[in-house]
Amino acid sequence: MFKHLSILKLAVCSAALSGCVSYNPNGYTNYQTYTFEGTPIYPESYEDTYTRPQAQVSERKQVEVPDSYHVGAFHSPASHKDRDRDWVASQNPQGYTIELADDEKASLVAGKLVKAPKKNRMATVKYERGGRNYYKGLYGTYPSYEEAQEALNALPEDMKQGAQVKNWGSIQQVNE
Repeated sequence: MFKHLSILKLAVCSAALSGCVSYNPNGYTNYQTYTFEGTPIYPESYEDTYTRPQAQVSERKQVEVPDSYHVGAFHSPASHKDRDRDWVASQNPQGYTIELADDEKASLVAGKLVKAPKKNRMATVKYERGGRNYYKGLYGTYPSYEEAQEALNALPEDMKQGAQVKNWGSIQQVNE
């Protein structure tokens, strides 16, 4: 008797589940087909109902890019190397700067400049010595040796190690 009851339960459950899956009163799938017949699928048309805010086109104007430090020839972005080289070349040869680092590895020079206070303009200059490339990390520009020395003394202790005041003229000769 118990066996017949469990078989009956199993038959009822499977019939109920198969009925949910196989219900199709028309004998074919009743999914909507999406073929293009020139009429939209949806009753409302997107173009007719959607209005974009400020859809009116204003008068077109020519864009003028100002000549600034970040724009190079042909108004394309200038690389930081070009900007640094141009900045160093534009300095007064009788002026002074602080050389924070001078090394064969550009990453060491860049690491020193990143740690420097952001009060003054900084630049990395590449030069060749003995057939090898070297890099100088420069910080600020000063009209006199005394002002440059004061600025050097005001730097944090870890910045002062290996740093020295240099004349722009000597830097510009190496930079060429």
